[in-house]
Amino acid sequence: MEQSFVLQLTNRQIQDFYLCFCGYEKCDKLHRFGPAVRPNYVVHYILEGEGEYVVDERRYHLKAGQGFLIEPNTVTFYRACPDNPWTYVWVGFSGPRAPEYLYQMGLNHNHLVFGSNEGERIRQLVLTMLKHNKNSLKNEFYLHGLFYEFLSCLVEENQPQQQYDPDHHRENINKYLREAVAYIQQHFSEGLQVSDIADQVAVSRGYLYQIFNETLGVSPKEYLTNFSITRATELLTLSDQPVEDVAESCGFRNPAAFSAIFKRRMGVTPTKYRSTVSASYRERLQKELGSLWPAGES
Repeated sequence: MEQSFVLQLTNRQIQDFYLCFCGYEKCDKLHRFGPAVRPNYVVHYILEGEGEYVVDERRYHLKAGQGFLIEPNTVTFYRACPDNPWTYVWVGFSGPRAPEYLYQMGLNHNHLVFGSNEGERIRQLVLTMLKHNKNSLKNEFYLHGLFYEFLSCLVEENQPQQQYDPDHHRENINKYLREAVAYIQQHFSEGLQVSDIADQVAVSRGYLYQIFNETLGVSPKEYLTNFSITRATELLTLSDQPVEDVAESCGFRNPAAFSAIFKRRMGVTPTKYRSTVSASYRERLQKELGSLWPAGES
């Protein structure tokens, strides 16, 4: 029979790198989770048994003594082995310094799997966390001490520490962002998906989301949609293309979906936008550049 225990933290005082939740689960042979997207980082460590972890197109068959990292905003899926279902513990965490500390530990979007021979210590740490569920500052400090010790068990004693260079990290982010934006601008009419952009830039969907969100304050999907709608307003204003053709030119294969998205963004339908904005645009051009159109022509 499946056994599961979870501790969720609330009202945190620690802000830069903090524990969100932790848990223990003895899975049955049919247990699976996902595909799903998490808002936080999550590390699973396998105590017994085997299972499969899937992220993007990568598949990992993992067993006791190994673990895996789940990144925020990345679609993942994992399931227990039917013949030898796994038992694992996990911790979920977040904070602005989380990517830096994970990088120094050797964990990132290119290195999602690790091993540790301190399984019994890891088990005891998480079980102790689960017992301390009182909401107090003292308890929060105690839980974070256990959390940091948990992470220390994942770092090999002789593992060379990867130096986190903020300037180099920012340089990479800027490079990936430039490539992603250029690709969107050149191929937005092709009905792009976020996965297409991530594949082109050669990063995970989660990392691409992080880059756009940290730098531009929007997700890749939001940026793509905003760019496409902006281009649509230009075509509606400056051309006589039917709305269906404008939609397709801007990467929307479904005209009804295009109209709905356009109205949410602009407040009016594409047809209404054209009838009002196009008329005022031409009137302004007439005033600024002279009578480019004969009187009465629209």
